[in-house]
Amino acid sequence: MSASMMFNPEPSTRVHFHDYGTDHPPILALDAEDYALTISVFEGRSPGEHKAFAEKLAQTVAGYLAAVDRWATAQSADAASTQDG
Repeated sequence: MSASMMFNPEPSTRVHFHDYGTDHPPILALDAEDYALTISVFEGRSPGEHKAFAEKLAQTVAGYLAAVDRWATAQSADAASTQDG
């Protein structure tokens, strides 16, 4: 199975997760007025596979945050130099 989706978060976008304790795997959710995206792993997979996926997801999101920070800093510096010039 494969899927492709692109969306641009808006101020109304919520990022949250559903925690079912030890009964079921958690579900990560991103939703806003016009869309919803949920991420989880099928219950038939091993707990180790769930954990490996969650770790990869966390590492990738940390990298994304670092890249956004670099980009935002550069944008702020560019805006400041344009205002000074």
